[in-house]
This record gives sequence, structure tokens and C-alpha cells, in this order.
Amino acid sequence: MRALIVDDERLARRGVVLRLRKFKDVEIVGECADGLTAVKKILELSPDVVFLDIQMPGMDGFEVLRTLPKANLPNVIFLTAYERHALRAFEVHALDYLLKPVDDQRFAAAVDRARKLGDSASRIRVTERILQMLGRSSQKYTLRFLVRTGSRIQIVHAEDTDWIGAAGDYTELHVRGRAYLLRETMNSLEQKLDPAKFLRIHRSRIVRTECIVELTAIDNREYLIKLTDGSQHRSSRTYAEKLDKWLTCGKLK
Repeated sequence: MRALIVDDERLARRGVVLRLRKFKDVEIVGECADGLTAVKKILELSPDVVFLDIQMPGMDGFEVLRTLPKANLPNVIFLTAYERHALRAFEVHALDYLLKPVDDQRFAAAVDRARKLGDSASRIRVTERILQMLGRSSQKYTLRFLVRTGSRIQIVHAEDTDWIGAAGDYTELHVRGRAYLLRETMNSLEQKLDPAKFLRIHRSRIVRTECIVELTAIDNREYLIKLTDGSQHRSSRTYAEKLDKWLTCGKLK
């Protein structure tokens, strides 16, 4: 079993390393001190399990999981200093967590459970629980995307994105005249984006509302929408209600 350790505290990471060395079937593939590095390492190394600290400066543990495509979500053992009463969400969703300071017996039980979650069916169930928990535990939305450009992983900030288009089973982020392929579906991406800043106007289009400069009515509640980058996108009746609601809020420039 391949493990990645993510914690901004060096001593905390060291504690996990020392405990994992007692398990002959566990290989430590890396350590990360921040969330952004963790996302990169998870995409690069595809670990079987990630020991993930929740409270980290910048990108916290929850945002790490929100940033990852659903297909890349690993088995997770959360590391947390939360009070016990605040951990009910984990227990309800059958997710494993280790309360700091970590108890050796509890640690061994968590590792054993991670072994048993090695099959794909179990991992899918846990992934769904993680997504469910994230949806209920916080109203944060994705602030950045990580996209592959050759052998590099590039950071694209959500606030710099003009519009997003469907590209088969994936999506394309259009940022200041450049396009980046993201291994994420339109439906999945829509759930991660702040609805106050991004608007889905078509099954194959999401636009950043601040980029909308002009709307031309076509027919039957459909519009031709012009953005600040000069591109034009046709809305569909399916998403007319969302567009109408946005228009009535007086947010059009």
C-alpha cells in the first residue's frame, strides 16, 4: 500500500512516518507541507491512501479534495485537531480520521481499514461519501485548477477564467486567449464553481458572469452572449431560468 503524508507541521509528518514504518506492506511515497503540493503529488503518484491534515494555511485539506477530479480522489485518513463533538460528519459518512495527538492503537486500526478499502467498489463508495461530506460541511468553492501542460502541472485561477466549454468527456478552461484541458466533466465542474461568479448557460458552456458585456435576444428565451474576450456563446432554453434569475438581480454590466 502506497501512502502520502500531508501536514504543514514537520513534527506531525514525522510522527506519521515513524508509525507507518512499523507496517512492512506500507510504502511512503512522499510528504507534503501544503495543500497545493499535495494536489500535485496525488495527481503524479496516485497513492493508495493519503494521511491528510484538515487545517493548513492557504489551501486546507477540504480544498485539496475539492480541487482533485473525482477519478483521482484517493482513500483518505484525515488528521485533525478538531474537538470530538465536531467530528460527527466524519462518523456519519464512515470516513476515517485521526485525532491529534494520534493514538497508536487508533492509528493501526485506520491503516488496517485502508488496506480493506483497496478494491475499486469500496473506493468509489468512500469517494461518494467524501464528496457528500464536502458538500454539506462548507460552502467554499474551488479557487484554482491544476492542469497538465506536457510534463508540467500548471495552476489556473478560477477568477482568471473567462469561460468553460465541453470537450468530449472533459472540459476546456479559456483564460485570456489560451485554452487548458481539464479532466473534469461539465456537471462535476459546475458543482465546484461559485454560482455567484459562474453561470451555466448551455450544457456545453459555463461563463464567468463578470465577463458578460452584451446579450442579444434570439428566440424563445435564448440569447447570444458576448464576453470581454470577444467570444460569443449561445444560451439554451434548458438554462434560461438561471440566466433570467441572474438578469433580474441587476448584475449585468
